[in-house]
Amino acid sequence: MSELGDTTAVRRQDGPRPQEVSVTLLGPLSARVGGKPVGIGSRAQRTVLALLVLADGREVSAAELAAALWDGRPPASARTRTALHVLALRAAFRAAGHHGPVVLGGPEGYRIPAGTVRADVGTFDALVTAARDAAGTGAFDEAGRLYRSALDLWHGPAPAGAGRLWARHLEVCAAWSGAELEAGRHRQLVPALTAAVRDHPLHEQLRHNLMLAQHRSGRHADAAEEFRVWRRRCTAELGREPGPAVRALYYTVLREAPPAPRRTEPGPAVRARVAAAQLPPDVMAFTGRAAELRSLDTLLTGSSRAAVVTGPAGSGKSGLAVHWAHRSAPAFPDGVLSADLAAYDEGPAAAHALMGRFLRALGTPVPEDPAERAACYRATLARRRVLVLLDNAPDPAWMLPFLPDGGPGRVLVTSRRQADHRAVARGAVLVGLGALPASEAAALVGRIAGEERCAAEQEAVRRLCALCDGLPLALRIAAGRLAARPEWSVGLLAGRLADERRRLDELSLGGLDLRTSLGRSYHRLPAEAARAYRTLALLDTPDVTAWAAGVLLGVPVAAAEDLLERLAAENLLMDTGTERYRLPGLLRLYARERAETEDAAHDRQEARDRAGALLFGTRGGERREAVRALCRLAGAHAAQERFARAVAVYRQVLRLAREQHDPAGEAAALLGLGELAAADGHFDEADRRLRAALAASAKADDLALTARAHLALGRQCRTLHRPALAGRHLDAALRAYRALGSLPGELAASEELALLDTEPSLNLVPRQAVR
Repeated sequence: MSELGDTTAVRRQDGPRPQEVSVTLLGPLSARVGGKPVGIGSRAQRTVLALLVLADGREVSAAELAAALWDGRPPASARTRTALHVLALRAAFRAAGHHGPVVLGGPEGYRIPAGTVRADVGTFDALVTAARDAAGTGAFDEAGRLYRSALDLWHGPAPAGAGRLWARHLEVCAAWSGAELEAGRHRQLVPALTAAVRDHPLHEQLRHNLMLAQHRSGRHADAAEEFRVWRRRCTAELGREPGPAVRALYYTVLREAPPAPRRTEPGPAVRARVAAAQLPPDVMAFTGRAAELRSLDTLLTGSSRAAVVTGPAGSGKSGLAVHWAHRSAPAFPDGVLSADLAAYDEGPAAAHALMGRFLRALGTPVPEDPAERAACYRATLARRRVLVLLDNAPDPAWMLPFLPDGGPGRVLVTSRRQADHRAVARGAVLVGLGALPASEAAALVGRIAGEERCAAEQEAVRRLCALCDGLPLALRIAAGRLAARPEWSVGLLAGRLADERRRLDELSLGGLDLRTSLGRSYHRLPAEAARAYRTLALLDTPDVTAWAAGVLLGVPVAAAEDLLERLAAENLLMDTGTERYRLPGLLRLYARERAETEDAAHDRQEARDRAGALLFGTRGGERREAVRALCRLAGAHAAQERFARAVAVYRQVLRLAREQHDPAGEAAALLGLGELAAADGHFDEADRRLRAALAASAKADDLALTARAHLALGRQCRTLHRPALAGRHLDAALRAYRALGSLPGELAASEELALLDTEPSLNLVPRQAVR
């Protein structure tokens, strides 16, 4: 292998000068030749390239490459297939315009000669070495800056084959935070370290540095709780106790004697009172929402002391609130108090506990009495320029106890439920979130998955954004999957999302899961509203009205409207403002999943029958057409001897027809109910229903219904041996059918008259049946 590679190199010495090759490994792998992307076609080729670049000129054996490609279990053909991947890599570099060899063969494997490739990992290593040298001389400000520059080179998880790089990334994270602690910037570190510990919960040095930053910021209780959480994880998952450094720090925290940092906090942060530092890390690749951010800016310039951000699950409420808080942090020099209310129960006790936590974070003694604690909280916030961020509130009214009595403090709440009159009465700024506009949705996907990659598949990106309903959470998950699978095309993922049966399965990545997010909204619903949500998903129309919902749910229109309003208040339905409600695609898919899990098969089939009848019979949303379609559905049930289902549909038709003053629909429903009652031997009910049907058909001036009512009453009277009355009804039916030109109807009436003439005049029906 080496002779061929070296000979090729010598043969081309006098040819065109090779262009510069650059490879990025600090995130999804990519390669360029003189600025032109190299089309590396598979995950295996990326793994090979990553291992060779990291070897820094050293030959990597074919066995080592095969072990990485097949997770330690290479097949018998591994050496040949590895050679094919190397050939494909060489071809990709040639296609990108590189004139010399990049990957050379050796006695046992392959190598990339030192200096052939410029890799970002080299810049990373140089910055880390310089940072360590600076820290060694006590220049912690410079060390922190250099470490931060090294970490900023990362733009995603390490590619396949470069797992050791990610371990070095975590080591540098720990070293950077250590330098920042030595420089005295402990308060600013808390949000970043909190996020790092959440992402890497088993990294002990990061946990130690977070505890130390909390402790030096005066947050002794938080530091102690961090140790307790770490100890539980250590014993449960690692089978050991925390290390000696973490235990020693814990004992120091318990004594509440914070070790003095080597330097004091710079600038105005040095003050007698403690500043809160609970702001979560900013959102990666935040995109769009300019109008909403301007609305929140009125908290800084206007008289409003609170803002409420509402929207459906996955619409980016938390991201907007946190991003605005970071952008506006200079306006709140006393810091940010933050809580995720999803972790709290509802009620006064939860608010009482949260106030205590906030007061401790501000370095204020906490009264035990609830009334005194609330008064202390309001008085403290009235004197301080603090932002209180209440995320995932079960109801926007959660903010009310936390509003300060005047002063510079502000409260920002996010909730899935729409704000009610209480928030409006307190002058809160209301910000409603929905789907991202198409251009912003595409930009978000591009920023995460790669702008060049998305620019090459613009139509596929638009299709993917539409399948995600423009929801930022779904878009982030989809884009994250693309970033993690660089060999996938955007069109491939869009194709997978197009399959409704697996779309929610596809929208899951790490700790982000759209199905879980939707479930938090659904499980808060009362039973009747949850049933309505599941049933409405069976109607394949863009939107639904209250009367159509009443048809589907089998309830009066007023009750259906109340249920729709409840679902809209929970942002599980979108109120279009035109008396119509829309159920977007992802919300519909989740509702159908819940129906499959929670509803009996016959209930689902009944709802589908109603939905099918509604769609079949409705033209342009005409309610009377739907009534007739439901009558046909009931008739089909009766013909197949599903009598109970037929009666249920006829009763619903009767209610709907009366609500909309439709006498013809009322007559049809009464006829059906009367005929079914007669067939079941309930003659009194049948007589009452059929007489009401005759009156309704006359009111509707519908000759066909009148003929049918006379015919049914004639049969009923003949069965009850009332020949004179039966004859009058049958004669009337015969005349009506002749006027209509209906030969089948005329024959049916004539047959009944013939039977009446031939029957003996004996009363064979028990007397109690005709009372």
